[in-house]
Amino acid sequence: MKITILGCGTSVGVPSLGILGWGRCNPNNPKNRRQRSSVLIQDKDVNILIDAGPDIRNQLLNAKINKIDAVLITHTHSDHISGLPELRPFYFGERKNIPIYGNSKTLNDLKVSFDYLFEKKSTSPSYFTPPMTLNEINEGKINFFNFDLDIFIQHHGNIDTLGFKFNNQFAYSTDVVEMPEKNFKLLEDLDLWVVEGLRDEPHEAHAHFDLTFEWIKRVKPKKSILTHLAHVDYDHVMSICPKDVYPGYDGMEFEL
Repeated sequence: MKITILGCGTSVGVPSLGILGWGRCNPNNPKNRRQRSSVLIQDKDVNILIDAGPDIRNQLLNAKINKIDAVLITHTHSDHISGLPELRPFYFGERKNIPIYGNSKTLNDLKVSFDYLFEKKSTSPSYFTPPMTLNEINEGKINFFNFDLDIFIQHHGNIDTLGFKFNNQFAYSTDVVEMPEKNFKLLEDLDLWVVEGLRDEPHEAHAHFDLTFEWIKRVKPKKSILTHLAHVDYDHVMSICPKDVYPGYDGMEFEL
């Protein structure tokens, strides 16, 4: 199984437009340039994408990906779904619909935001065929392509997000500030946990570093990578990370 962190940035990316810019990040360190958070999981000939934000086109071009077998959506904030239309060209070759997976709220939100991706409208051009399908998933364990997939609920301020664990080896937890107690047992003894660590200071919807480090101490993965990083310098984050915990960067790869 190969894991690629396509993007590890917060909702506005780094550098950001406007006054935020680079924030506290050193612009001369390429690891401080952060696109919106997304990850790619590959095993044999299967490519699974988690989230598709506004940078997804460039991310997948950089990764040289020529097909996507499925997309898992953690939640429908725009930095995680606004790039979905960019995936349409993957349909053009074999005319095979791209399956999109999320909970019922996610599916309903996507129907409102991107109805044309999933159903043909009376106003659609005659040549247009919807390139994607919606598929509901819920908390629990399922067989998902070549993977044993555990789906778990996380709390992200006033909404829930989905976390995912693959083959009891790798888990992905972004946009989370409160981890339900039952998840800690589920996440024990991973080879790799990619988990949100936004910044030094607490946030009402995102885990800050000390909180994330507490979770990691309980779960004890072999290696942990921080994602959804805000305008905090890579070297600073490295300096405060416990053993076997590292800040993520765009394009970071792992083989498990």
